[in-house]
Amino acid sequence: MEVTTNTQRKGLPRSLQFQRMERIVKAMQHPTAGVPVRSQKLFLTTVPNAFTGNDVTEWIMQKLGVKDSVEALHLASLLCYYGYFFHVTTNGAVQIKEDNELFRFQAPYFWVSTNWTTGNTEYAIYLIKRTLRNRQRHGLEEHEMRALDDLKKKLLHQWDFVTMQAEAQFRVLKDRKKTDKTIIDSQERAFWRVMRPSPDETSVLEMDIRNDLYTFRPMRRDEALKRRLEYLQQALTNRVRTKSSQTHQRFVRTKALYRLFSFSLCAFFEVFSDYDPFLGHCPPSNPWLTSDTDRWDLMQPLVENPTQLRVRRWSFNCKELLSDPTGVREFMKFCKADFSTESLNFYLHVQEIRNCSLASIKEKADAVYREHLAPNAPQEVNINDTIRTRIIKLLSNPNREIFLEAEKHIIELMKKNSYPRFIQSEQYRNLLQNASNPVPKKTGIFHFVKDNYFRTSSSSSEDEYDSDDSAHKGEAAAGTPAANTVNKTQPLTAPVTPAANAVNTTSVQSGGGSDGNKGNPRK
Repeated sequence: MEVTTNTQRKGLPRSLQFQRMERIVKAMQHPTAGVPVRSQKLFLTTVPNAFTGNDVTEWIMQKLGVKDSVEALHLASLLCYYGYFFHVTTNGAVQIKEDNELFRFQAPYFWVSTNWTTGNTEYAIYLIKRTLRNRQRHGLEEHEMRALDDLKKKLLHQWDFVTMQAEAQFRVLKDRKKTDKTIIDSQERAFWRVMRPSPDETSVLEMDIRNDLYTFRPMRRDEALKRRLEYLQQALTNRVRTKSSQTHQRFVRTKALYRLFSFSLCAFFEVFSDYDPFLGHCPPSNPWLTSDTDRWDLMQPLVENPTQLRVRRWSFNCKELLSDPTGVREFMKFCKADFSTESLNFYLHVQEIRNCSLASIKEKADAVYREHLAPNAPQEVNINDTIRTRIIKLLSNPNREIFLEAEKHIIELMKKNSYPRFIQSEQYRNLLQNASNPVPKKTGIFHFVKDNYFRTSSSSSEDEYDSDDSAHKGEAAAGTPAANTVNKTQPLTAPVTPAANAVNTTSVQSGGGSDGNKGNPRK
């Protein structure tokens, strides 16, 4: 029995597994000690050099010392799955059973260890050749039909050549005997089942990273360049040739799309630049740089008097209006006056379902259906029958996204009907006119120093800050030198006390608090 060496195939995927399986297959093919092969009857024909599932199972149990018949069948099925022998029928089965189904050994030329590199052209010829035969016995499966459609698009420039080759091979096969036709067809099907398996099956040619660590061989520079040149030559041979006019049209179309996208992006940033604290200002004042905390109050979800920037943002699109609770409240007032609250109420109820607990989803979903979707509902919304039917099917076991399609449909209706009327209404203009526009406050002189760090009268002129800071302090507030100096030895990381937060900073700047804070810098 000839044994393959590791040096011959150490660069191939799963080389160790292939060597062990090939040893078993070569032992099976031994003339005297192998699996008994003989001519077998198959319907009205005779298949030469065939064996049954019982023959291979008995040989595995005797020669390999396998005591369990189930284990022997499993090993035989794996050898058939890797393409070392094939089923002599048209169905291409790989499951071996203890019956009289006929099998034949695959030619070593088609073994997976030979590292076959099959191209799209050969696979397309094989599929077209099967379509020319009897569809009932040789028809393509679903994944093969999809593969043939994809190959038509990829090989469009040479599809006439592919069809001509398939027809020529079909004419040659047609002149053969029925037995030869059956064997060749089963052999080809077994080969392509290994090389191009269905998407539901795992390919035996996939590289395992753990095995690749053992079979890694550093590639020399000349070998790498040779493989690179072969790849580029193959790419140039199989490339799809297109006219220069078509290429120019694609380039012009792509350039126009990129230009349109860039204009849209610039317009978006121009609109929202006033609302970005990094690109614009932070109205009315940045609370991290000043002692003004009005921004926290003005940016609450619900406020009585929103700012002009906030009201103006509602006119950008319907999404901005519905994402602001204050905007939803004002929009609801308009809808009540317009007698069109059904869509907005449905949207709000869907948001409640999306944010409620799992235990209350079914109860809320039933309530929304009775309120808005059931026949003769008190606030029935306008949706099509397809969406309504899908929702009814999901009501028995609802989830948070049960009304997703209906929500999208209702939002589109609001964009076209109630939302434009609200933006053009007198109510929105009054809101924009009466909205507050707070005046920003100036940043403090030492915005990094907390209010509890007051100056002491014992500070000397040598401990003052540089001249730039002193000039800035003089412009901001008039005071005594003792009030405008800071002791450098005073730590800037002392904890803030409630008494210090209660002190008004204006008293420090006016100079009236220097005597009271003398000797007590943390008051």
